[in-house]
This record gives sequence, C-alpha cells and structure tokens, in this order.
Amino acid sequence: MGRSAAVNTEEIRRRLELALKPVASPPALEEVLEQVSRRGALRGPLDWAFPAWIIYVEHAVRKIIEAFPLSEEERGQLLHFRDTLTRLLHEAWVQARAKLMSIYRAIVEGTYRIEGKRLYAPDGAWMRIDMFPFPPFIPIHGVSAETYFPDVLKLPRERLELLQLGWRASDEGEVHNKPFMNTTRPWQVFAWVAMRHGELYIYINAAKLTREGVSVHVYIKAKSWEQKWSKVEAVNLLVNYFRHGEWAPLLTMWLGDGSAERKRALCGEYKLVITTKEPWRLKPNASTRKVLVATGKEAFEKLRKAAGIYGTLLDVLRAHKWVIVKLATDDAFKAAHKLRTKWCVVIAGVEMSLYLAGKRTAVLLAERYTRDPEKALAIAGRLESAGLRPNIVRSGPNYVVYVATTDLLKLAERDVEIRRTIALYLAEKARNGTPKQRELAKKILEKHSSLFSLSRTKCQSGSPCRSRKTSRRRRQAWSPCRPP
Repeated sequence: MGRSAAVNTEEIRRRLELALKPVASPPALEEVLEQVSRRGALRGPLDWAFPAWIIYVEHAVRKIIEAFPLSEEERGQLLHFRDTLTRLLHEAWVQARAKLMSIYRAIVEGTYRIEGKRLYAPDGAWMRIDMFPFPPFIPIHGVSAETYFPDVLKLPRERLELLQLGWRASDEGEVHNKPFMNTTRPWQVFAWVAMRHGELYIYINAAKLTREGVSVHVYIKAKSWEQKWSKVEAVNLLVNYFRHGEWAPLLTMWLGDGSAERKRALCGEYKLVITTKEPWRLKPNASTRKVLVATGKEAFEKLRKAAGIYGTLLDVLRAHKWVIVKLATDDAFKAAHKLRTKWCVVIAGVEMSLYLAGKRTAVLLAERYTRDPEKALAIAGRLESAGLRPNIVRSGPNYVVYVATTDLLKLAERDVEIRRTIALYLAEKARNGTPKQRELAKKILEKHSSLFSLSRTKCQSGSPCRSRKTSRRRRQAWSPCRPP
C-alpha cells in the first residue's frame, strides 16, 4: 500500500472508533429534535444514531396523528408505516454494527485489503472509500419492505403537483419511471412521502461515517406514482412558475437544494440561495452552481404563504430549513430562538459561547471556534494576557479555543455581566435542556449557589443592570452575527 492509502486508513480508523464509541445513555427526544431542527440530520455513534432515528419516527407519526384529521384507516396506514420503518432501522442497526466491528478489527490487526475504492475485512465485509468530498460508507443489504403512507394533507391535485415539482427539480430521482428519494434527513422522509403518498418501497441502504459519527441513509420509492418530468423539464417549469409569481415549487426546491444559513437569518440577512443541480436556470447569468434567487424578508414570507397546510407538517417535523423560514418571518419565534440557542460572554474582548458538558462531573466552558490556526493562537494570546489559561484543541476542521470551568468561575466573581449571563444560561438549561443538561446545570447551580444567587446578578437597586455601558456590552455579548 502507498502512503495515501495509509493516510486514508488512519482517518477511517478514527471515524470507526467514533462510530463504535459506547453510548452512556440512549438519546433523549429533546436532543433528537434539537439536532433535526438545527442541522436536519442525526449524526453520532452507531448506538445513538439508529435509536435517534427510531425515536424521531415514532414522535413524527404521533404528532401527525394529532395535527391532522385522519380516518381510522389512515391512522392504521400511518402506524403501519411507522412500524415498518422502525423495524427496518432495527435490522440495519444490527447489520451495521457487525460490519463496522469486523472492518475495525481488520484495520487494527492489519488484516484488511484495499481493492479500488473498497476496503475489505477478511470475512468479506467492505466499506466504500476514497469518495471525497463524500464520506466513506458501509452498504446495508436486504433491509427493505413495502408499506403505505396515507394522504394526510388532502391537497387538491393541482397544488400537490406544484409542490411535487420542486422536489423533482432538487432531490427527487427517477428509477424505472418511478420517483424516489435518497436521504439522511429524517424530516425529509416525511416531507417527501406526504407529497408522494400511497404505496412505498423503503430500503435502508447505507451507514455513512461522517466526522461527527454515523449517518443513516434511507431510500424510498413511490410505487403509486409515475414520474411526470425529467430533471431539466422540472427546473424549466419551476422557473416559469416563479416568474409568474407562483412560489410553491420554489419552496420544495429550496427544501431540497436550498442553502440553510441560519446565522444570516438570525442577523437579519435574508437570502434565498439554491446550491445544486441547475440553479443557473433561475438566473441565466449565474456562473456558479450557487445562485441568489431573492433577498429580503418578503421572499421568505412568500415561501411561508406558499406552503399553506404543508407548513403545518413542516412545523410538526421540526425541519431545519423550515426553521429558517420562520426565523425570517416570525419576530417572536426569532427572539425566542436567540434566547434559547445563543449564550455568549465577552472575555478580554473575545466573544465566546458558553457550553455545558460532562458525564459525572459538570463542566462549563467558554469556547471560540475558528478554522485559522493563527487566529486561534492570537485569541489564546489575548486570553493569556488577561491572566487566563486558555486551551486549544482540534474539532474536525476547526480549532477550539476554550476557557475551563475554574477560570470561568473566577471571571464570574469579578464581572457582573459574565456572572449574570452564566446564571441565566444555567437556569435555562436547568429548565429546558436535555435531561443530561438539566442534571449538569442543577449541579453547578447548587454547588455555586452563592455566586449565582439572584442578589448577586442584580444591581444594588434590585433590578438587572441597565447602565448605558452595560447595555452596550450585553448587546455585544448576545449578538449572534459574528462568525467564529
């Protein structure tokens, strides 16, 4: 084997170790929904990712039954869909574990062989490699079934076809004149089959090894539908509808191929960007495979209006791209989202995000991410000049500069704004975090109750500090607009 093969094998070994990492506790519904609403996919150790999918499927079906008026027959069909998909996920989970362990042993013992783009273990288990920028994956064989998804939205045929058109222009494929979807996003399974309801063929066909763990790959074919458009025809029709003021196809095209830039939406920068397939047809002079279709809050308001009752389903599914539409169109939702997700402190002029972690011992960190190693060193230098002991670690392609718990608590003793932000952050996690976060936050609040008492986080007047200088610092500390 050459040097490049050895380097690739070392990276694969690292990903396999992450995939096979023991899980202390099963995934909680709260953290599953948080991942779906923030990133769309569910990634983590094998024994976290597959149970997370199962939890999500059960939750989504329950919420659909609550949200839409269904007949007894339709409820039965939906429950059969749930049972079929969860059974397939269980079977794929068992097969994936066996194959990953076999390949890992082969790499550790040096008994593997590489043929072309495949890495083989002695027992025949194999992994596809060298597909940059796509992650390596193991195929899953024989885990398939037929089932049925009812018409939960009851859309008129003309409206349904407009939404189908956008999916066809983006992620939807065609096999033997039947529409199909290949996805690692659990919300997309439901969002797509609601458009292609009826008889379905489902196949769990792969487990991908990302930098964050296993990602489950699901293939679905809609047997009740004939494919009506080629990819080019779908894009051309979509452009024609868009130019005549019909946004429904663009909504589903964006759900498939849109650029999900949450930070921009949180900062009030609203851009509707399509990133793959043939977006140049939306803007003839575009020279790249990424095109800006529209800007401004009004564009996202039109997307939300075009969704109609489909938006109710996307709400139920916690679809991460639909969250961006709501951030752009619902000020109350946006404010609540900022409060829940963005907790920052400014230390020595550096904006850092609070992070709560730990297994048995609660750990509270202030972190700053960057992909530039020189910038990471500069940030660490500024923190050191303030008398702190920063650390730098690698996290995938990023460098993470962090201040540990001890230093952070000392800062909280001296700085009322840092103390107040930490107290609010811990109180929020104690109320609304995952079960593990609630446990950890309560431990810190109990251990340092005198530091984070209500009286210490207020001014002498008894109300939160509101001086002009402090208010300005608070606005800086809470701003989500600065990229890491």
